[in-house]
Amino acid sequence: MIDTTFNVRRYIAEYSEETEELTAEYDLASFDLVSFQAELNEPNSEDPMFDCYPIQEINVSFIEHYMSHEIAWDFNKNSYFVEAHSI
Repeated sequence: MIDTTFNVRRYIAEYSEETEELTAEYDLASFDLVSFQAELNEPNSEDPMFDCYPIQEINVSFIEHYMSHEIAWDFNKNSYFVEAHSI
């Protein structure tokens, strides 16, 4: 999804645990900064969350409310992060 407030694309990045290579990107359908800050433990309410934020299994039910399509989560083989890139 394109966050027009900050001119960034927000998405979930999937990386292989074995090779550490990017294996997939999943666009978020929507993004609520305050909710993501709380869920992913960003202590600074002024931080626009441009860093990479790791997703743990406990975060999946939260994240799925913001996805445009389902992810076949596999935390044994992959790592997942909420990321943002400028557009």
